[in-house]
Amino acid sequence: MKNDKPLVGISRCLLGDAVRYDGGSKANQVVLEELSQYFEFIPVCPEVEAGLSVPRPAVQLTGSISKPKVTGRDQPSLDVSDIMQAYCHSKPAQLKLLHGFIFKSRSPSCGLNSTPVFIDGEMVTETGRGVFAKKLCEVYPQLAVIEDTQLENKELLNEFIRAVKIARLKHQQA
Repeated sequence: MKNDKPLVGISRCLLGDAVRYDGGSKANQVVLEELSQYFEFIPVCPEVEAGLSVPRPAVQLTGSISKPKVTGRDQPSLDVSDIMQAYCHSKPAQLKLLHGFIFKSRSPSCGLNSTPVFIDGEMVTETGRGVFAKKLCEVYPQLAVIEDTQLENKELLNEFIRAVKIARLKHQQA
């Protein structure tokens, strides 16, 4: 049976799943009430899928804007960079059928262009890219992507929906 909806990856917490570091979620009403009518969601939580627990110590991007480490926010000696990089190396191949992805903003794994990066304890940018979002966008540069905070902007939302539909058509024709 052929799927009648485009496949869109999504940060799992946006669906209301309690997978965040603090055991909470960030359910997004636009996703749940509007976009769920158009898309079949493939939930992804890089930190949980990489093996980190719920709850878990909060992590942040540190050391470099271009090649940041993923270290503890309150426990700087905690370094989960290798675990996260291994996950980011293997997961994209499993997502080759996606037509788009909705990322959780400000996340050290899923932030698209909104994740703070810290060097020597000082925030040097608020527009970093989470390690998973960066890798997925490198592997699939044509993938339609958007952050949860952009969903409230009707123009950006409609542009994302159009891009996903176009990507689906291209996949069907290939």
